Amino acid sequence: MTQTSSKSGKSDERTYPSAFYAAAGVGDIAYEQLRKLPELADKLRDKAAELADQAAKTDMPQWKAKANEYGAFATSKAAELTSKVDAAQIRDSIVSGTQTAAEKATKFYDSLVARGEQAFTEQPATPGFDAKPETKSAPTAEAKAEAKTGEDVPPAAKPAAKKPPRAAK
Repeated sequence: MTQTSSKSGKSDERTYPSAFYAAAGVGDIAYEQLRKLPELADKLRDKAAELADQAAKTDMPQWKAKANEYGAFATSKAAELTSKVDAAQIRDSIVSGTQTAAEKATKFYDSLVARGEQAFTEQPATPGFDAKPETKSAPTAEAKAEAKTGEDVPPAAKPAAKKPPRAAK
């Protein structure tokens, strides 16, 4: 199957579509991050204990006064900035930001595809899994022999026939 690369427009020979490799790249990133969780949990547990100790030692009225002071400052600053808004400048900023985000998303997607391809080439094949799709063909001699042996099964080993449902009273 031939796929077109989104970054260069040229054709690459791939077994699966690039979206498949991108999903594999996401899985690889997730696996990498999950391996870091135990260490991060230990750090957060220590930090939580440290913050709990600090909270027990703080003076609550002082914090309330500080929060009220910052709230009043934020309200006055918001009123000041509202009068300085230029809609055209904001629109231009949004358009350029959207274009930049689209370019970054394309680069990120391409990096996921590359990572997924790498993950597939580095991983050993799963035992018992054939990546090639099965094609229907004529039964082999082994399959015919197995079908005949299934007919020779004693009646006790065969599943019982389904009984009709009982009539409601």
